[in-house]
Amino acid sequence: MKQKFTLKKLFRKREGWLLMALFALLLVFGCYEFKVVDQPTEGTKNSSFDVNIVMTEDDDESNDWTYEDGSLTKGGLFSVLLPEGWTITDDIGVTVVAADSLPDGMGGWVKPTGEHGGQYVLQYDETQTTMLNDSSAAPPEGYYWWGAVTSEPVDMAFFDSLYFTVNILTDDKLGEFFLQYAAGDVDYWGRMPYDPLTLTDPLPITISPGVNVNEYLTEAALSLYPNPSYGYLNIGLSGAMDRTVDMMIYDLRGKQVRSGQITGAHTTLDVVDLAPGTYVLRLETGGETITRKFVKH
Repeated sequence: MKQKFTLKKLFRKREGWLLMALFALLLVFGCYEFKVVDQPTEGTKNSSFDVNIVMTEDDDESNDWTYEDGSLTKGGLFSVLLPEGWTITDDIGVTVVAADSLPDGMGGWVKPTGEHGGQYVLQYDETQTTMLNDSSAAPPEGYYWWGAVTSEPVDMAFFDSLYFTVNILTDDKLGEFFLQYAAGDVDYWGRMPYDPLTLTDPLPITISPGVNVNEYLTEAALSLYPNPSYGYLNIGLSGAMDRTVDMMIYDLRGKQVRSGQITGAHTTLDVVDLAPGTYVLRLETGGETITRKFVKH
């Protein structure tokens, strides 16, 4: 109880200046807001969970204007406040939905002259992440900001809504944690209005050991050695001899650096070419998932 109370109090104390500092950094253009942030309230250690996010146009009609030629494009920004040791699967697919028309600000309506909206990708960005963690918006102790930027400018000329799913990987820590989500964009005016609608309140999630009823991917069945590894990593799965298991390796930024399949009870991976650091091994089969960290020297 003491840890929970202290963490909530810390978030409340920082709330005012955190909002101002964060959005000054993100160069937010205030024309949209979080409509849905569907984060589960419970999860398990060394696993993952999905967060479904929907953003829509806000209620401020003064922002409801655009160019008929569709020249209003921006670089999208997205950030999540995570416990240290957690990460996010990179390359987040984003769908932008365009409106049929928008007010022109003078009592009329502007209709699109071409196709708008479309599919985009949010990718981890080192500059964005470093900026958030080293600035006055620095996170509470034990947390860090994970930041992403769209790989190309987003067509916002007739923006109505957008949606995407974030896959968050946990580690072996147990207890109650609080995540926050922020979104914005960098447009070519470089304006910095204050818009608290694009920063969520801290959202709680409780991580437990979990009751493992999986027949194959269990903690007891998985062995990973040597850890740390100096070039080769042995994966043992005593219960998966007759199944094909999908294998992915992520760095702590959430970037996938290796993928493949395991088809037997024992597999040796060559990780010589991986840079020194900490990685997350993720195994999937038949809807079951398990993750385990390892260190490459």
